[in-house]
Amino acid sequence: MNFPFRTVFFVYVFSPALALANGEPAPEALTLPTMTETANRTTNTGLTSISGDDIQSRYGSLHNYLKSLTGMQVQHSGGLGDPVLLSVRGASGRQTTMLVNGVRINDAQGGGYDLSQIPVDMIERVKISASGSHGGLYDSAIGGTINIITRQQEYQNQIAAAVGNHGYYSASARGNISDHISFYAGSEYSRNNFDYPVPAPWNGDARNSEEALGNAEFFRHTAQLAATTDYITSQLSWQHQRKNIPDYFRNSPENKAHYSTREVRFTASNASASDGEGFQLPWSFALSHKNESYRDPESSIGLGEDDNRYRLRHAEVATSPQWRSGKLTLRSGVRAEFDDYQSRYANDEDSRECNTLQGSCDQTAKQQVINLSTGADYRVSPPWTTSANIYHRVYRTSNERTHAEDAARTQNKESFTGASASITHLSAFSEMAISARRSVRIPSLYERYGDRGLMLGNDDLTAETADNLSLDMRLFNQQSEINLSVFARETKDTIVPIYDSRGIGRYLNVSDSTMEGVEVELVHSERLKEITLEPTLSAASYTSELISDVRAFDGKQVPGIYHDRYLFGLTAYYQRHSLALDYELAGNLYLDSGNNSEGDIRRSLDLTYQFEQNRWNLRVAANNLTNNQFRDYSNRPVAGRQIYISANISF
Repeated sequence: MNFPFRTVFFVYVFSPALALANGEPAPEALTLPTMTETANRTTNTGLTSISGDDIQSRYGSLHNYLKSLTGMQVQHSGGLGDPVLLSVRGASGRQTTMLVNGVRINDAQGGGYDLSQIPVDMIERVKISASGSHGGLYDSAIGGTINIITRQQEYQNQIAAAVGNHGYYSASARGNISDHISFYAGSEYSRNNFDYPVPAPWNGDARNSEEALGNAEFFRHTAQLAATTDYITSQLSWQHQRKNIPDYFRNSPENKAHYSTREVRFTASNASASDGEGFQLPWSFALSHKNESYRDPESSIGLGEDDNRYRLRHAEVATSPQWRSGKLTLRSGVRAEFDDYQSRYANDEDSRECNTLQGSCDQTAKQQVINLSTGADYRVSPPWTTSANIYHRVYRTSNERTHAEDAARTQNKESFTGASASITHLSAFSEMAISARRSVRIPSLYERYGDRGLMLGNDDLTAETADNLSLDMRLFNQQSEINLSVFARETKDTIVPIYDSRGIGRYLNVSDSTMEGVEVELVHSERLKEITLEPTLSAASYTSELISDVRAFDGKQVPGIYHDRYLFGLTAYYQRHSLALDYELAGNLYLDSGNNSEGDIRRSLDLTYQFEQNRWNLRVAANNLTNNQFRDYSNRPVAGRQIYISANISF
């Protein structure tokens, strides 16, 4: 799908940007000063930072905030509780690095991370790098890097609650236990019984009849303790969630399939490390343990009565010493990660011997990653800064079928060297950065060894690598801001799933790909007596191509992303009231590598009202106000209109 107004839009947005860059007077609408910070959101070239309080009050959830950003595509696969992944500049969720308090949390088994697992009122701040991670131990993401900082010290106590349609409600509390210890506790629940066009209804109704979706309930309980001293900051968190899995095809009332997880995570770092002169030695340490289970006692979803258990353990230690003197900063880093995964299929008699091809085998898989890095920043002159980094990654994986008599241990060892470099210019009204990097994504244990379904292992998988080049520019004055990004990426050995005639699949390195993109955002603020208006207008357009020996894939577009996406927002402020309108139009989404299945055009309208007092606020939101149930990333109609009312009180 092509949008006829694409060229007109780019000319309209770029013309004032070029005029500002050349020192010429811009059109009247842009002569007022550009915001460098809106709703406590700070933007630099390729970098964005926003407080958790503003995400909570303005957007209600982390993924609602991220989808409002120009280069971000939030990939929601169903109702509340279903996985929410993030694509940054056309990269997949597995190619995006997710951090919590600076510690990588991408699942070693699956490779991605579910954004919905962190409650929004547990977040202190979110930092986003769309063009990489800008140095350090994590400068290897093919896509961007998202760092979620959870609350460490509360300055006031707060309770919050929300209700919504489809049986949704939530409640949370946070505050201080003592001068050095704070807590968070929260729960949320939804029946997720939105209307859904069932392909072959259980009750004999006509095909694609609209029915309230059954067995889709979800709940999540989360708790965290945070301790802060003059030297060390630590967090201990616990989470239990359960998501019932609907029978989307028949909507069977007998369906009792569900997926549940329990996770404990501990992180610690030295809070005393700073960006001051001299030598600094920041370090971090993390441990996590997650138990998962999938049960389908009535065999409503799969081919048998499933009772599957999974266990994932992760440990990580990192240090990144640096030395700063005047214009020069030298840094290095070491990070070691250890992952252990085990599966047990209690109702599969063959899971021990593993003689069939279905891939449901009891197994143990392990992964160890050592990452070494070094780099330097140098300020050439007051407006110019240069940065260069190089890293070397060594990783080992191993796998064995736990109980099979012929279980031979499979081991792999590989290494990769990458680098990044950038040059930045900053003036009183503009900022520009040119950056390049070579990145890698290690195959997940699931892709390499198979598990959890009809997927075979593939010990021959190699890592995906990518070369990225990007130009990021920001033009601003006191009331207006224009952000422009142009990037190109070449990816080698892209990993995709291939299925045979029996429906059994495995992951293969089958293709290379290229992608070029242009992203533009215009933000303005205008005060009309007692009313302040903040319109935003943005667009992202990508061109991609798969290069493959598989004829069905060669020359096709990269699947899983919208290649054209336009956003319009308008927020009005009057005293303690605000009203926000957000509209999204997106198209050119393909759901498979052969481009045989195309998603619908995405048209979504969100409306949010907020009233704020000194110690409490009220928020009313209607997402997808027009109830447009387009087919999205999962190739199923989305949930449709969702209405929420929330309030919080501070004391």
